[in-house]
Amino acid sequence: MANLPTSPAEEILWRETVWAEMQSHPLWPDLPPDFLRELKVYGGAAGIYSEMSRTRAISPNGIAISVLHTGRHYADDVDDDGIIYHYPTTNRHASSDQSEIDSVKSAGKLGVPIFVIIQKGKSRQVRRAWVGDSDDVSRLFLLEFSAVPQSQFVIEPDRSELFVPRIARPTTTTQVMRRERSSRFKFEVLKMYGSKCVLSGLAVVEMLDGAHVIPVDKGGSDDPRNGLLLSASLHRALDANLWAVHPKTLNIETRAKGPSLDKMKIPISSLHGVLVLPHDEALEFRYELFLKAS
Repeated sequence: MANLPTSPAEEILWRETVWAEMQSHPLWPDLPPDFLRELKVYGGAAGIYSEMSRTRAISPNGIAISVLHTGRHYADDVDDDGIIYHYPTTNRHASSDQSEIDSVKSAGKLGVPIFVIIQKGKSRQVRRAWVGDSDDVSRLFLLEFSAVPQSQFVIEPDRSELFVPRIARPTTTTQVMRRERSSRFKFEVLKMYGSKCVLSGLAVVEMLDGAHVIPVDKGGSDDPRNGLLLSASLHRALDANLWAVHPKTLNIETRAKGPSLDKMKIPISSLHGVLVLPHDEALEFRYELFLKAS
């Protein structure tokens, strides 16, 4: 293969050129799969596409070129900001999966963008993404859509930093007005709580939500310290003010005329012993909402 890249800068230049070609296609943003194959950014059925021979000179594991999102095999969280993408878990030899995982990590460490290819019927839509973070416990990548990289493999949030509880949020118009949320928030909350529901211990990522303690509709920020990792049902119960955490005692309280902890299948009565907790200010805000609703 001629003109192989020998540095991250050369590989970035090639990908920027390819990105421009995609956007100039007359059918953009709905691209034919064969066109993406001609550009050598698409491998058909492959989840993570990495042509190792192209980038081995830069990184021993190669650098991932694209990831395919079909929505069939994994319930990847995708929105306007990015996608939470699952590590591959296939019937191939484990080293094959690991090689693909390492190729995505290499893209993050070297600041090289990758293409997220989204299946839309017979067409494919493409987003340019940057590897924001990875979590080997959850086996997840955070891929962020933007013109420039937001960050690469961020250090764990510094809990001594000033906590910003509320922000002004833009709204997205659909059939109803909804406050814009961040895929990074869910990813960081998953990582912070070890991918287990704080209350039930449920460890199925597809059934977990990054819950805002100060609600989004009250301007709650995407600081992970404003987050709790909950099962979808317990998140719904929290937003319905059926339970809350007392900010001082950390006991889990329920509404006087509402369902009990047992009925909601909450097996614990307090958050004592939980190593990571939301910020005090967030717990206090949510508890006040709970009291007003009780």
